[in-house]
Amino acid sequence: MRGGPVGAIWRGGLRRISRWPGRRLPTATPEAGAAFGGWRRLFRNRSGAPLVVLASACAVGLAAGACVFAVHNIVIWLQRASLGFAAEMRVAVPEHTAPWRVGAALLAGALLVSLATWATSRLSDRPPSDAVEANALRGGYLTWMDGFAVVIPILASVSFGASVGVEAAVTQVGAVLASVLGRRLKLPRSDLRLLVGAGAAAAISAAYQAPIAGMLYAFELVLGSYNKRSLAPVALAALLGFGAVAALDGGPKPFIIRQTASALWADFPVAALIGVLAALLGIGVMVLVGGVERSLASLTRSETVRRVLGALGLAALAFLAPGVLGSGHAAIDEAVNGEIVGRLAIGLLGAKALASALSLGAGFRGGLFSASLFIGALLGQAVAWLSQLIPYVPVANPTLCALVGMAALGACIIGSPLAMAFLVLESTGNYEASLVVALGTVVSSLVTDRLFGYSFATWRFQQRGLALEGGHDISRLTTVGISELVRPAKFILPASASLDQVARAVSHAGNKAVAVQDDHGRLLGLVDPALVEVVENEPDLPLAAADLIGTPVVRVPPTATLADVVAIFGQDDRGVLPIVDPKRPDRLLGAIRSRDVFRLSASIAEQQRREDLGLVGRQ
Repeated sequence: MRGGPVGAIWRGGLRRISRWPGRRLPTATPEAGAAFGGWRRLFRNRSGAPLVVLASACAVGLAAGACVFAVHNIVIWLQRASLGFAAEMRVAVPEHTAPWRVGAALLAGALLVSLATWATSRLSDRPPSDAVEANALRGGYLTWMDGFAVVIPILASVSFGASVGVEAAVTQVGAVLASVLGRRLKLPRSDLRLLVGAGAAAAISAAYQAPIAGMLYAFELVLGSYNKRSLAPVALAALLGFGAVAALDGGPKPFIIRQTASALWADFPVAALIGVLAALLGIGVMVLVGGVERSLASLTRSETVRRVLGALGLAALAFLAPGVLGSGHAAIDEAVNGEIVGRLAIGLLGAKALASALSLGAGFRGGLFSASLFIGALLGQAVAWLSQLIPYVPVANPTLCALVGMAALGACIIGSPLAMAFLVLESTGNYEASLVVALGTVVSSLVTDRLFGYSFATWRFQQRGLALEGGHDISRLTTVGISELVRPAKFILPASASLDQVARAVSHAGNKAVAVQDDHGRLLGLVDPALVEVVENEPDLPLAAADLIGTPVVRVPPTATLADVVAIFGQDDRGVLPIVDPKRPDRLLGAIRSRDVFRLSASIAEQQRREDLGLVGRQ
């Protein structure tokens, strides 16, 4: 500013003021300088988030809370218009609603979802990304089209009776608002990812009036990690999202507990049992979604026809169990308070699980967030009812079992155990059951990881070929090539080379590759040094170079990214991979060593960590 026109005007003004009678410029003192420096350090803390990020998080939190309120009311209005009643607010179908109207609404929803999916696919050249995928693969980059392509089909599904939740839509709204605002402000990559997490936290906080759960959801799923720098923006967004909904709605907690749920020592084994059952049930629901999807795909290639078939199946289920329609918020409240118990709870549990799997497998859009809470509450009520039938077993508290079931099944399907535990406690306002709920959640998460290894979101990513386990930023590895790491093979041996020749070549090659070719110069693979070390003490074995190739033979094109190579090396302990010509896979171009790959990936990860902590590019 000193050399510019603004600086000149500023200095001239100070000189004129200094000439006024009785006017003297204040003289800087050490005490004043120290005080000013303290304020400057306060607002330029190296380890904290910049003020622009904090202010943006506040704005996103308020906007996300208002959008959650709007989406909730839009869904209720559309359900009343299509179904004749608000499925979000009641379990039973009113007498004035004819069964044909429910079926017609579901069919209309199927057609609208197909139309919305077709329209958004024509307007965008790539599939839409959600908050987790955007943070993991695209540095938090989301567009308005990502929002429309996700939110509109979900609203069309839920508003016309499909058995899915609307939480994926409101989370997408918060994340897109955050990403668009962050890009308009030209925030750096780490701050943009942080703001997307704050938007998702605000949406979950507003949807369930659970700010702590919203924060933990962002840390566990959307951001993939926690650090001190990310706490303030995420917390502010979650609190303001909660405040916005409370100011607009002013209603009580989403689920009101009308019975006591104090925990006793005898409840801890029951909570652990519910955790195991919830994990098994959650895995079954996730697998059932894939089974329904494959079955319908085998019947027809048309996605619209699949949705129509799914709508007909949902209509039949709704005729038997109306509680399967919509996300099931009202049913959760009744299940927690013991209004759905015994055989009714078991029957509705099976119907809701089948309806949710049928909805998602047929192609309706939405998530299993609300469904996992509802099914979990029914599971808890079923366990409490069965405990009354088994002699010499203490009778379990039904409300307590329902709370444990909600958190445990949510931890299994959503993949965010801490967030689901706090969501149950906050949304019900019952903290006396915290230890028992925590135990059931931990057991469910542990069993799910051991038996299945995925939540519903990460499992769907795997089915699409995306090796994502959350919002960890792996996009940097996907943008780094491997050309600088490729080295020529140290030795190239014929397939008939003896064991002694192979052993000498491996010894002289060190960490470099020893390739094996056939008589026509075509690559067969690379020698496995570990295999040579095992057999070289048996010189009489009739082995040749072709017998000592590492299996399975993996051929990497030079266009592969660092992420691709890290994934290959992570599958086994091989030390070198061959780089081949994409047009002639039997032509060796060079080799790449695992030590070089992991050194570079560790360097990139450290650079990313420093940026996330605010230690790079800050004064």
